[in-house]
Formats: sequence, C-alpha cells, structure tokens
Amino acid sequence: MEKKLMLKSEKYDIPAIFTLPENARKVPCVVMCHGTGSSKDEAGNQYADLAQLLAERGIASIRFDFAGCGESTDTGINQTFMAEVDDTRIAWEYVCSQPQVDSERNGIIGYSQGGRVMAMFLDTHYDRIKAAVSWYGACHNGEGAFAGWYDIFYPQAVENGYASIPLGWRSDLIVPLAWFEEIRNTNPLDALKKYKGELLVMAGDADVLVPMPHCEEIAATNEKAELIIYHDADHNFNVMTDDKSISQDMLITTADWFKEKL
Repeated sequence: MEKKLMLKSEKYDIPAIFTLPENARKVPCVVMCHGTGSSKDEAGNQYADLAQLLAERGIASIRFDFAGCGESTDTGINQTFMAEVDDTRIAWEYVCSQPQVDSERNGIIGYSQGGRVMAMFLDTHYDRIKAAVSWYGACHNGEGAFAGWYDIFYPQAVENGYASIPLGWRSDLIVPLAWFEEIRNTNPLDALKKYKGELLVMAGDADVLVPMPHCEEIAATNEKAELIIYHDADHNFNVMTDDKSISQDMLITTADWFKEKL
C-alpha cells in the first residue's frame, strides 16, 4: 500500500510517499534520501522499485522530495544542505509516529548527495538507526565531489544569492548560497564515525562523479561495514542503459540486506 503525503517543514511542503506491506503491524521502516536534483523515485525509478521490494519483505519505507526537486513546489531557493538534513528528520519522525512502524527497527539509505545527507542525519541520530545503506555516497568532508561546482557556480551564488546549475536531464537546479556554505563547512565522513550500527556501502568502479576510493573511505568509518563494488557500473548502476542487470542485482541485494539487518 502506498500513501501520498505532504509533510511540513518551516518554509515549504515536502511531497512524500509512505509504503507499507500488506497487513503491516510493527514493521521496520527505511527512510530514503535522494541525490542532487533527483526526486523521491530516483534515477530509473530505483527508489520506487526498492520500496516495492522492501514491502514484499515486510518492510515499510518513506521516500520524499527535497526542495526544488520532484513534485516540490519550492523553486529550490530553500534547498540548503542542512534543510535537506532536517527534511530527513521530519520524514523519520513521521514514520516513527505511525502505529504500524516499529521505531526501534528503522533503517536509512542515501544515494549520492543523499548519502551525505544521511551521514549528517546520523550525526545526531546515530543511536536511533539500526541499518544504513550508502549508494555512491558523496560523504567527503568539505567540498569533496562538489569542488567543481565551487569553481564554476559559487561566484554566481555570491553575486546573486543563488546559482542556476544546468543538469541536462531536468530544468536548471537552483542552489542558494547557503547550500554552498553548508557543504563547505560540514564533515559527514567524521559524522559517520559516530554511527555504530550496520552499514552497507555500494558503488561501481566506473563512476566518475564519486570515484570508488571514496566509498572505501565510507566503509572504513565502521567496523561492521560491508562493501560491494560492481564492475563497470556508472553513477546510476547503469540503470539508464539497455542492460539493467547490475541495477536489478543491486536492488535485490539491498532489499535482502535490510531484511536481514532489520
């Protein structure tokens, strides 16, 4: 069962979808954080597909749009990095309040920048999450994977209060100056070291946006971490190509891992 929601932050509405298994009673739940400029369903509908796989395994989930993304009506001007972290908190608090959810058995997943959001959420909720998954997490301390954006777009943000960033596959992404400043001044890799729960790190060795060595850095923050690297997989697990076998394997592996750990 899928339920469309409109969660509330201080400045904007957060479109979300809460997915429950049939006859759910005190089931675990997974919070999904999407990547930069993407949406709650993620590239190639990978989050939407994961939600169904989790439901088949008796696990609920919530996926949602950050400001300026997906069905969000915000222009993106309120899409600061720490606002995304707070949106994650709002989604997590919603599922914890639901009678069908066992708040002691919750998990979280972050894709690309969503992995960075997840890491900073765990900075304050490290003892409340039982299992976490990073798909190509961009969790570098400071600018990291976004260093190129600082070279090109940061001056525009300083001058105008925001930058308009062309992505090619959607309308230009509006990124406020505060986003740049918060990315530069946060240390998600250090935050992850606080988290002692189960951790699965997944990536591909053909990713040029978040190169594989960084995923090894993420795994090194946690003695329980499991690292899975797919050969010849790009930043989207090749889901946008004709051969979706890697994406399909990754989705099933993720769902089975959450079932085992939650």
